[in-house]
Amino acid sequence: FFVGYGLELSRLVPLIIFNLKKKFLCKTEAEVKEAWAPGDLGYATRVPNDMLIMTIVLCYSVIAPLIIPFGVVYFGLGWLVARNQVLRVYVPSYESNGRMWPHMHTRIIAALLVYQITMLGFIILKEFYYAPFLIPLIPITFIYAFICKNRFYLAFAHTPLEVASREIKETPNMESIYTAFIPPCLKPEKPDDIDHFEDAQSHTSRSTSLT
Repeated sequence: FFVGYGLELSRLVPLIIFNLKKKFLCKTEAEVKEAWAPGDLGYATRVPNDMLIMTIVLCYSVIAPLIIPFGVVYFGLGWLVARNQVLRVYVPSYESNGRMWPHMHTRIIAALLVYQITMLGFIILKEFYYAPFLIPLIPITFIYAFICKNRFYLAFAHTPLEVASREIKETPNMESIYTAFIPPCLKPEKPDDIDHFEDAQSHTSRSTSLT
């Protein structure tokens, strides 16, 4: 995995692909910029790979505990490299607002269950007398997953109002803005001044468009 992280940091393979595209495929500046674009992180390939490695490390941690330090180093370096690449290199193509996390959490729970079943079977084969005390771990994990699903998953199913409101761009009402700065004692009974203001504004906009 050191080679993989080294290639990820150096981005040697994308550089070679970019030079090949630039030499043989790109004919305009727009195509060169498109070929140079780093793209997104590639969750479709990165997340399943990490989930598989986590499952392997958990399951084999009972059979061969020597794998645990390698797993810690892998995910520690992976966190540093992925954090750097996400902040400085990759450009996200979309924003899911956390909708991917429930899927990842479900797979983490599945990996934990596989690990617990493997651990229980291995300890029973070793004829450990206190192995039955580990059996409640499996239903406790199911209960934990059920509680998380009912309590937290709904928060990821809907976009938060704070995030959704950032994308709303409304045209301001000039009449309300104009009347907001007029004291109540000076407001006319009939909004003739407002009509004059709108006429002047439309005349100004037409004159600026003509120039």
